[in-house]
Amino acid sequence: MANVSFARSTSIRLAALYISLFLASFLGGNALAYNLVAAYLYERLDSNVTERFREISAAYEARDVEGAIAMINSHSPALTGQETIYTLRDPEGGLLAGNVQLAEVPPGFSTRAPTSHERKLNNYRVFRSALGAYDLTVGVSYDDTNRLRKIAIVSFGLATAIVLAVGLGAAAITAGRMRSRIGSLSSAMKAVGAGHLSTRLPVSWRKDDIDTLAVEINVALAQLQASVSAMTQVTTDIAHDLKTPIGRLFLILDAAFEEDKLPSIKSLLDRAKNEATNITATFEGLLRISQIESGARGSRFAEIDLYALLDEICDIYKDIVEDSGRTLTFVSEQRYEPARIFGDSDLLKQMCVNLIVNAMRHTPPGTSIVVSTYNDASWWTVQIADDGPGVPVDERGHVFKRFYRLEKSRTTEGTGLGLSLVKAISELHGGSVSLHDNEPGLIVRIDFPLYSQ
Repeated sequence: MANVSFARSTSIRLAALYISLFLASFLGGNALAYNLVAAYLYERLDSNVTERFREISAAYEARDVEGAIAMINSHSPALTGQETIYTLRDPEGGLLAGNVQLAEVPPGFSTRAPTSHERKLNNYRVFRSALGAYDLTVGVSYDDTNRLRKIAIVSFGLATAIVLAVGLGAAAITAGRMRSRIGSLSSAMKAVGAGHLSTRLPVSWRKDDIDTLAVEINVALAQLQASVSAMTQVTTDIAHDLKTPIGRLFLILDAAFEEDKLPSIKSLLDRAKNEATNITATFEGLLRISQIESGARGSRFAEIDLYALLDEICDIYKDIVEDSGRTLTFVSEQRYEPARIFGDSDLLKQMCVNLIVNAMRHTPPGTSIVVSTYNDASWWTVQIADDGPGVPVDERGHVFKRFYRLEKSRTTEGTGLGLSLVKAISELHGGSVSLHDNEPGLIVRIDFPLYSQ
């Protein structure tokens, strides 16, 4: 935020825009209100003039012209500058009553400004009409109306100034807070860019849209940190776990170069080939896990009948398991509809095969391996259970790590990636994998979300 000028700040520009729009709306509202007030005042002034004219007209109807003259004389002493002016003329134009001498006034309503010889007069709203055979002119001064208009103008001006001051103050405070929040977010992102992946964006108590964005970015940062940590761990694991087979490979090749008997050389080369095959399998396993964790296989998802998939795998591997001295059984609930999930058929098959082969490798002959599936309202569950030695409770949190192997399993075949691959495949499908005690033996449980179109 230090490199962003004050004028170019988004928060400042938005605040200025909002204030401008609000001020324009407020001024427009004030102008409309003023026009309505002015129209009302002028309408009231015309009503006042009309009422005065009616009073004189009523006196005329009651007592003829003498009544009108008496009413005018009672209301208007012969002084200029009065609030109300009257002029009553006879048919010949002679002045019968009134408090001013007016020049020619047109019939009906008009605004009367003083002439040069009437400079002591104010502006008047004037109404002239016939009163029988006579001519009556009544006028009321604009003074009160103009005074009220000025009060309205001053009031609207003060209100505008107050609103503008409050708006500017509120905008400055809001913009300052916004710049501060964005500055803290920017600082956190700079720390992440500098390699501090454990840094998280601050989230306030407001839970507004910026906080929502910060939470989503924090989730992404956590995933990034986990991915980088996993990559770092993989690099370390590769350096550690492949050093031994590569070292053995070189020793075997060195021995082959020193051996002068063909059968011995052939035997050594076979061992070298096996070591190279194991190394290749390890790299292929790591590559496959990386592809799965990146979500690259998601485009191959389709509707799958989990029951049919497990039935097929168990049918294929039943004889293989029995040849190893163990038994394989598939158990499922009574089904009336397919066990539908959404996923990659090849990956799910590999996951199940890995678990069956893993159970074969790490259990003694005579072990019973049972594959089962059932569902509840939200999940389809797959279980691979055996009655072998099982996995100690304190080791169960580690067996899904890459290259992790139990001490008693280090002499068995395998790359140490089987359960890591199982975990990656289950998570790709939105599921989870967990280990449970079979008393005796181990249960590997995988939960998949039900598929609904």
